[in-house]
Amino acid sequence: MGAVYLQDGVCLIPDVLDMELRIDALRERIVAMGGKAWMFRGESAVPGQDAELENLFRAAQADELRELHSAAHNLYRQLEDAREHYDMGEEDLARCENELRRLRSLHLARRAHQFFREPLLDEIETILNRCHDLLTEGGENNEVGDQG
Repeated sequence: MGAVYLQDGVCLIPDVLDMELRIDALRERIVAMGGKAWMFRGESAVPGQDAELENLFRAAQADELRELHSAAHNLYRQLEDAREHYDMGEEDLARCENELRRLRSLHLARRAHQFFREPLLDEIETILNRCHDLLTEGGENNEVGDQG
């Protein structure tokens, strides 16, 4: 057929300046180490492929987002349960605060790599904000954090 087959390290990235700059820096490092690297800009030649490609990007992040959502939801349930039973010692409180920081960090990292709007990220953010409210303000009714 006369084609050149590109296999190792071939990837597709969205047309986002930040990603282009990062990939170009990586390409320069590969070339500096004696490797070969190319960057191409292209457009879909077949109608409807853009949506298929967007779905590929969404699918690549789906498992991580579901995991993050589950962890955020579990933390929220734990805080809600503690609020209902007035049952949160200083050690538990510190552990929950650390978990909230970890989840927020993961959320921000996912948000930074969000090329297409992902409603689950918004839902995760809402849950994390509710967790923060429970930890810092004691929620609407009963207290969890700041009990002293």
